[in-house]
Amino acid sequence: MSDEPRDDAPSLPLVSASDLSLNLDRQRLAAKKLRNDIRAQLPEALLRLSSHHPRGKHLAPEEIKLSDAQLVVAREAGLSSWPALKKHVEDMETVRKDIELGAAAPDASLPTLHIRCGNDIEQALKLAGFTGDFLQYADPICQGPLVDSPHALQQRAEFIASEYPGEAVEPTLAKLQAAEDRLNAARSYGRIVLWFEHDPYDQILLVKLLNQFRKAGLTGKRIELVSLERFPGISKFIGIGQLSPTALRLMFSRRQTVPESAFALAEKTWSALTGDDPGKLVETAQSPSPALPFLRRALSRYLSEMPGTANGLSFTEQAILTCLREGPLPWGKVFARFMQTIDPLPFHGDLMFLGTMVRLRDAGRPAVSCPETSFHGGTWGQAVFSLTPVGHALLAGEIDWKDCAPRLRQQGGISFFDDADWRFDRERQEALKTGVPVNQR
Repeated sequence: MSDEPRDDAPSLPLVSASDLSLNLDRQRLAAKKLRNDIRAQLPEALLRLSSHHPRGKHLAPEEIKLSDAQLVVAREAGLSSWPALKKHVEDMETVRKDIELGAAAPDASLPTLHIRCGNDIEQALKLAGFTGDFLQYADPICQGPLVDSPHALQQRAEFIASEYPGEAVEPTLAKLQAAEDRLNAARSYGRIVLWFEHDPYDQILLVKLLNQFRKAGLTGKRIELVSLERFPGISKFIGIGQLSPTALRLMFSRRQTVPESAFALAEKTWSALTGDDPGKLVETAQSPSPALPFLRRALSRYLSEMPGTANGLSFTEQAILTCLREGPLPWGKVFARFMQTIDPLPFHGDLMFLGTMVRLRDAGRPAVSCPETSFHGGTWGQAVFSLTPVGHALLAGEIDWKDCAPRLRQQGGISFFDDADWRFDRERQEALKTGVPVNQR
């Protein structure tokens, strides 16, 4: 290992703005200011104290110590304590120096395959010094049909081409098949590292992968997982793609070996996902899952994309109409608002979200209107959608979406708006069929 920084190190974006925001000197000054503002009983400072300090509502403002303010600052950054904040900053600095000095690749000890549900970290891993191979395994199976059959990839390609504007069957099928072929060759690696965060897109793909590894007899192989739901300094954590090269290398050092129990849980969950009874999936979503700690919440969010009991709209469809009630908007702005302020567990890509808006438009009685027929090109995200009278009636609970002649829809193994009209009560977390709770059928 060289003791000199690589020639290109100063130009590499090794840290992000959110990483830099946790500069210790800056945080110390912020804590001192917060202490003084609390003592002065400024409303915003008092709110921060009560929101982030475990005893904040019982502390007298005039008696607040610097350590109290430091705890608030640390917890606002996503860490448990001031010492934890200091350690995180120090760990990040150590990792950054390792990258700059050309330290040994963190995955050099074994031939490694990194698997991710997109290519958002591929270049960042290289910048962080990783040398293993990378597989983008990106099928948005949190939307559309799921089957266990030789025709599964064909069905997925047809769904993507029919639902996502600009996509076509043959190139989509070719991409899916190429990823599947590389996955089938994963047994040749000494280590497989799965980079999957907490949302439905990632967790459901993770379940599929683990179940496939189980069926292929790879459970005894070295399979490791990098999975998280937050990262210090990022106020709205959406995914691993937000992490800097330094942060990725740090998270790799904290990876976990996938336990045997996770493969059994994946088998059970995959069976529920591909089955035609969402009641089994509800049971899985409500059962403890320590082997995959983010799965329960992801499944609950996934279930909320079923038609709701109030008007037949999914959570996302309801949110889209609510946004447009204020007036016409470019779909890109609706998407940004949904991801940043509405969805408690964001997982949509832009095409996935646009496909949902187009489905609302293309019903026999459309809930939204948009004159555009092509959404690609230099005006991406600018096509304007408006709420129709049908959309207003849906929001008022005066009509049901099934009565508006929407396209038939599948989610996993479940069909909607045909004879098997499944609904999901989002408040009670209960699946129903034609108005009858699953456990009363």
